[in-house]
Amino acid sequence: MEVTYLGMNCVRLTGRDIAALCDPAEGIKQGAEATLLSQEDIKVPEKAGMVIDGPGEYEIKGAMITGVPARLHVDEEGDRGTIYSVMIDGINVAYLGNIAPELSNNQIEALGQVDVLIIPVGGHGLTLDSVSASKIISQLEPKYVVPTHYDDGKTKYAAPQDKLEVFLKEIGSNPEPMAKLKVSSRDMPLETTIAVLQRAGA
Repeated sequence: MEVTYLGMNCVRLTGRDIAALCDPAEGIKQGAEATLLSQEDIKVPEKAGMVIDGPGEYEIKGAMITGVPARLHVDEEGDRGTIYSVMIDGINVAYLGNIAPELSNNQIEALGQVDVLIIPVGGHGLTLDSVSASKIISQLEPKYVVPTHYDDGKTKYAAPQDKLEVFLKEIGSNPEPMAKLKVSSRDMPLETTIAVLQRAGA
């Protein structure tokens, strides 16, 4: 299974039989068999495949997808957002989106044992900041962490976002960027590993 970063919160998960887009950024041209939306104001691309936009259990081409209710970062109450567990090729990816800065025990249980955590880190009222993200990482203890939604020098956000270095300093890691993350159930790191992905073309 491979993870590709496409800017903002958007990642593409590619397995043997399925490709899934999570929170597609504007202008995404790549197609997918499934598209996951963590909140309702995200535009769906033309080649979206099966659109999943809320809590529930779904199966498509051998992938098991579980949507779990979550409070958005901008809300004081309610669960207008959805976080996801995506099981592809035996790899469990937790995709969080712009959620409130803490997971409940029920949410942690629903996400299960996380192999890859996709988590925003830019802060400033739009999404999780580096401190909140690091706390969630401690809650979930994933094998890999892929940070998203930070100032990459290219993306225009509604509010300025922290640079990636702020998160890396908080977490105490300084990995070399890579084009994509390739994950195999036979070759998992013993400790949580930060994977910085270069932004791929849309």
